Amino acid sequence: MKPGELSAARRAGMVGSAVRQQLAMLPGTVLGPRRRLSSAGWQTVDAPDSQLCRSALEEARECLTEPVLMHSVRCWQYAAAFADIDGLRPDPEALYVACILHDVGLGAEQNPVAGCFALIGAERAQKFVLLRKKDERTAQIVHEAIARHMDVETPKGSEAALLHDAAHLDVSGRRIRDLDPHCIDLIESSYTREGFAADFASRMKIESRRRPRSRAATLWRSGMHLAMKSNPLERRVIPSR
Repeated sequence: MKPGELSAARRAGMVGSAVRQQLAMLPGTVLGPRRRLSSAGWQTVDAPDSQLCRSALEEARECLTEPVLMHSVRCWQYAAAFADIDGLRPDPEALYVACILHDVGLGAEQNPVAGCFALIGAERAQKFVLLRKKDERTAQIVHEAIARHMDVETPKGSEAALLHDAAHLDVSGRRIRDLDPHCIDLIESSYTREGFAADFASRMKIESRRRPRSRAATLWRSGMHLAMKSNPLERRVIPSR
């Protein structure tokens, strides 16, 4: 098997874990918050002021559709919010680059050495960092975060955990009750969600066909499309700013 592909047994186990996660989310949609971020003074977070981050945004603009680009930027904002809640101190530059570039492999053509779009994107982003900064540590953090963002469970490592939870929140609403509505409204009104669900779903269908043994395909077949449809963020009415 290619790196990134799962055996039949692991795919079955992943389906079971995904279903349990979806069921666990149900009480969270009607019960009160757990570790809610205080909204007092909270504002959207600027990108780190570095050439690497500016280049990453330019790269994302060139290779992502507008809905997926906005998803990537929202992931940076939600990751920053989760960092406050979870008491994590990630490398801001590495986290930003990982968030902005985490879907650059989504819908990619067949790859002879990688069987998952997350791994394809991770390797592309790692090379991107090494080419522009020649920083092995940052490149490895970015690679790990992107490679693990489709895991069912939150991975270890601050940057990987924050990108994972931010992406899963934006796609399916996981952990939404940890955030104050004011925080969510600021992010959602600043970075439009228009067209995202349809665009992302179409690309996940492509992934499921092209890389049927990947984590992405397994999650899609386990009911990810239903989780997307029931995401409270898709139904949220954003107040005018």
